[in-house]
This record gives sequence, structure tokens and C-alpha cells, in this order.
Amino acid sequence: MNTHSKTPARLPALAFPGMALLASAFACMFGSAHAAAAPEFSDDPRVQMAQALHRDLARAFTLDKDLALDPALRAAADDIAKEHLTRIDKLLPAWLEDERVHQSGAGKPPSSKSVYVAVYARLFNELALWQLEAGDVQYENATLAVLRTAPGVCDVTGDYNFTDFASRILRIQALPATERKAMLASERQLLAHWGQPRANLAPWPDPLPQQAAYALLQQGPADADHPRLALPPRLAYTVLGQGKDYAALHPVERCILQQWWLQESLRRGVAPAAALSAFRYGTMLTAIDRAGNAFDKPDAEAGTHPAGPPPYPGVAAHFGVTGVTTVNVRLDPAGKPLQAVVIGRKVDVPGIRGMRPVAFENVFDAATVKYATQDGRTYGKPSGDTPYKFQMTWSLDDNKRSKASQGAKP
Repeated sequence: MNTHSKTPARLPALAFPGMALLASAFACMFGSAHAAAAPEFSDDPRVQMAQALHRDLARAFTLDKDLALDPALRAAADDIAKEHLTRIDKLLPAWLEDERVHQSGAGKPPSSKSVYVAVYARLFNELALWQLEAGDVQYENATLAVLRTAPGVCDVTGDYNFTDFASRILRIQALPATERKAMLASERQLLAHWGQPRANLAPWPDPLPQQAAYALLQQGPADADHPRLALPPRLAYTVLGQGKDYAALHPVERCILQQWWLQESLRRGVAPAAALSAFRYGTMLTAIDRAGNAFDKPDAEAGTHPAGPPPYPGVAAHFGVTGVTTVNVRLDPAGKPLQAVVIGRKVDVPGIRGMRPVAFENVFDAATVKYATQDGRTYGKPSGDTPYKFQMTWSLDDNKRSKASQGAKP
């Protein structure tokens, strides 16, 4: 087991309550103009935090003016968004207070920043849980029907870090007008679940849909021996023509690939519920998707040695995420890594209790895979076709232990 220890940068200790928040502390949360705006009408830290959280959450429920929607559907969607934000505005003070009380259990008053970041993580997670949760039978069948046949349902516009709501509304527009009212009612019902544990969430698909799709495409052109659905022209150009990997695709192209893979999965006989669940995981916006490398230090990986631990992902450090990833490594005859796939994720996130932290569960994936396949790493002779399996433990520790940790070679 490889234990990775690292101490995050110390945050300014802003007493809670009693001292005004620093606007710059909010501005660092993605460089957002919404987050950087000065608090309005109040110097109460609780009010300031709730206002800042509202502004950033509203980004996910604001439909871009250039999004091609029927006026009636846009108006109905705007009403749903307004109702939801009003409901969350009533919950935010309780969430902030709950987090303050929880952090006070450590024996010292928490900082306003630590409380704010924890509740921000909770909002991220609510967005992700909402994306994964299945609706009623009618909702699921209608969603599948759209994704099976409708082109253009991925053509969202606006801030691609916050297209959650727009994507759902665009799918509803692809339905006959007679079906939209029921779908909008289901959207209201799903939004009403925010703040509650979601039962029976499907696990992460293995392999991830994008991994499975690229593996199929890498087999070569479709023919009698390798049948598959034709790629949409845009994907054929970027993936097959330009050779772009998944990470290099535009967000719209990634969605189109996920839709194509859902259709291909159904053609191959995959159960509709499983194919739709994989699509939801593939299109879910996680903390990594929203924040990217905004919190990573420049040249953090410079000089990384195979025997030492990899850099702690900046997003994980910022939100205080710890946990364990389990990885399978496929080896060549000499024991050198050919491919690594994360097969297990267990993380803990401050602010998220009593439900899966799905928005953060993949926060260590990229670093784990990079570490496992790093040049110069060897694992010894492989045992037939059985992959080498190991775990990496990610922990935020004190400076002394971080410097002492050498990260045992797997």
C-alpha cells in the first residue's frame, strides 16, 4: 500500500462568528466573478456565505440566452430553477450552522473559510447526486427514447462547468410537446430530494463508458468482424481524424460520445437501465470537471520519482478530501505497466456526511493512474493475464510526516 501524506496550505483563521469574510477567499474558488463579488447589504459572516453560495449555485440553474429553447419551455424551466433556488436558500443557513457545530467538535472554533468550503463541497455533491438519480418509469423511458434517437441534445451553450440544468431541459425539448409537462413535473420531484440521502445509486461503471468506447474504436474501422454504429460526423473528425483523446474533446463532443456509446451499448444488448446509468456517470460534472487544475501548484510534478508519492491533487487538498483508490495494472512480460484502471474508490470529504460523496469519488483517479504507469516503474513478473492490483491511500497529514513519507513502491 502506498500512503500519500501532504499538508494543505494554511488558511487564514477567520473566527466564526464575529469577523467579516474576506471576499478574496471566495474569489479563489474558480476565479468566478460570482464568487468574487462583494457581499451585499450585510457584514454578518453567515449571510455573506449564504449569498456567495447562492450566487455560484445559481450558475447551474441559469439558462444561457443563446440556448435554443422554445419560449414556453424556457419559461417553465426558469420557474423550476427559481423555485429550487428559493428552497435551497432556506436550507443554506441550516447547512452552514450544522457544519459549524460539526467542526466545533474538534475543540476549537472553526474558521469561516473552512465552514464555507465544506458547504460548497456539499453543494457540488448535491449537483452530482441529482445527475445520477433515476426518475420514475415514465421519466426513465422518455430519457432513453431521447438519447436513442434525438440529435442535438448535447448542444448546450454557456458555462460548460455548470450545464447541469440546461442539459436536462434540452433533452426535454426533444420530446413531443405533450410529454413535456410530465417530464418537468419529474424534474421538480427530483430537485425536491436535495439534502436527502439517495437510495440505491448505481456504482461506477467498470470500465468507464469513455474507456469502453475508445477501446472499441481502437480496434479499427467497423466491418463484419468489428461491427459498431457509425460515429456522428463531428466525432469521426475529432476522434478518428484528429486522434484526440477523451480529455481533449470539447464538452459537447464528450457528451456526444457518451450518447453514441449509450446507443452502441443498447445495440449490444446491454440492459437499458445500465446503459442509462453509464451515460449519467459519463456526463456527470464532478469536482474535477468543475475546478480542473485551478488549485494545483505550477510544476507540482517536477522531479517526481517512481519511489516517491505523486503530488496531491489540488482540488482534493483544497476540499480536504482523503481516501483510498484501488487500481488494476496490466503488465507486459517484463513487468512494466501497459495500462492502469481504477476499480475502487472510497473517499471522505468534509461537509458530506450520510451520503456518497460522488462528486469527489474520482478526485484521485488521474493521479493514481499516472503514478501506476509512470516511466521507470516495474512490478515484477506478471502472473499470466491477471492484472497487478494495489491500493493507494491518500491522507492529509502534518508537515513532519509528509516529509518523512517515502511512498512505498507497490
